[in-house]
Amino acid sequence: HMFYWGLISFWVARKTGDVIWYDRGKEAVQKMRSYANFSSWNFLNKSLLLQAEQCFYLKEYESAKRCYDDAISFAKDYRFVHEEALACELAGYFLVERGERTSSLPYFLRAQRKYREWGASAKEESLKTYIEEWFGEITEGEDVLERPRRATTDLDLRKRRVS
Repeated sequence: HMFYWGLISFWVARKTGDVIWYDRGKEAVQKMRSYANFSSWNFLNKSLLLQAEQCFYLKEYESAKRCYDDAISFAKDYRFVHEEALACELAGYFLVERGERTSSLPYFLRAQRKYREWGASAKEESLKTYIEEWFGEITEGEDVLERPRRATTDLDLRKRRVS
């Protein structure tokens, strides 16, 4: 509940500029971070994805990119296929909004594949349509997101705290 509330809050804040929605998202980040301290395997990827969305709102783009990538990695490590798909999709939209459309494609393709793996065929089809509208017909190839990442520690999370 708090996870999705936070994602929605940051999206509305970005679209409207209304700081009330930012404050709601910030509260979700704080709660999710405290949950991650008690159960990192279940909440770390969610915490990182909320932090990515927060950094996106704050125009801290490099931090946002790192948080998206780490959220994807940890969702994969902990086998949360649906959350890996969501993190990939949101990272793709982040890159599109940043004007990095070509860089977004591997994220969207991976999201589509993960939605399929999860069994969310309607979501997979919706994303396929979006990809075809933006990029034309695509044949899935090598997953360029399968690169080594550095481990994120609690210390790294504390460094990333955003007011």
